[in-house]
Amino acid sequence: MRESFSSLRQIEHHNNDTIRLYDNTQADDYPAHWNNAFEIIMPVENTYTVCISDTFYEIYQDEVLIIPAGSVHEIFAPECGRRFILMADQSLFYTVEGLAAVQHCFYPCVHLRHDRNEALLSQVRSCIEDAIAELTAQDYFSRAAARLSMSRMFVLIARDLMNGEAPSRRTDRHRHQQTMAVFLDVCSYISDHCTQKLTLADVAAYSGYSKYHFARMFKAYSGMSFYDFFLRQRMLLCEKLLSDPDLSITEVALRSGFGSIATFNRIFKQYEKMTPSEYRHLHQHLPGSRPDADDDHPKIAIFEQ
Repeated sequence: MRESFSSLRQIEHHNNDTIRLYDNTQADDYPAHWNNAFEIIMPVENTYTVCISDTFYEIYQDEVLIIPAGSVHEIFAPECGRRFILMADQSLFYTVEGLAAVQHCFYPCVHLRHDRNEALLSQVRSCIEDAIAELTAQDYFSRAAARLSMSRMFVLIARDLMNGEAPSRRTDRHRHQQTMAVFLDVCSYISDHCTQKLTLADVAAYSGYSKYHFARMFKAYSGMSFYDFFLRQRMLLCEKLLSDPDLSITEVALRSGFGSIATFNRIFKQYEKMTPSEYRHLHQHLPGSRPDADDDHPKIAIFEQ
């Protein structure tokens, strides 16, 4: 595989940036890697292929693929083509109410296709194009405007992922909205307390539902059991902590709420299909990466053409 990150060049630096833009025409493949940011890929010429969890996604011209932070993936480029890549810091999720609670819906990725999501794709593409225009303009308000466009994009996708087929009758819609509000509140509660020993009974009591009713409701709205969601939140925290080279694997396990390194290794490998050490290695030894870089101060970058 051709592994070239050498085409990257930094052209400007702002301490408070949360978005990085890449305009890429290089016919280089990216080896297996993961990022602390959400990666948004939009080809504008030709088709690109991305492999995530042994599944291959063909991203056609003007389609959009969103890869969540922490997802290990490979990218295969055509001999010629062009794509925009936006790296959006996870902080965008935590500054918009409700988004952090449903970030699990974005895993392993979100592929917006012409043949399935045309209406949503058009709205998302508009948000991305607005963000690109602002990042290119680089006036005093460009950074804020670009963040607003990306936040809107995430909200549009999250709403579509969560709502699905909305009930048609008014009473059903009202009940759906009430249940959704409870669900999002519960998701936020689990995310905030994922390092603790939460049980189904604990969270059901917090929600105000019986344990049996809560379990059914949670599975219906999240697509997974409470226990799977709880572990997914822990895994998200683990992925973030593993990007810090100063933390040992044992420290990551303890800070994530695991009582033993053996349990941590077993569950992590179950979810990520690799050990925590292997996962960290993909991040720290990625060509062009800087393990000591301050992730709180990302840089605006563009690919050299």
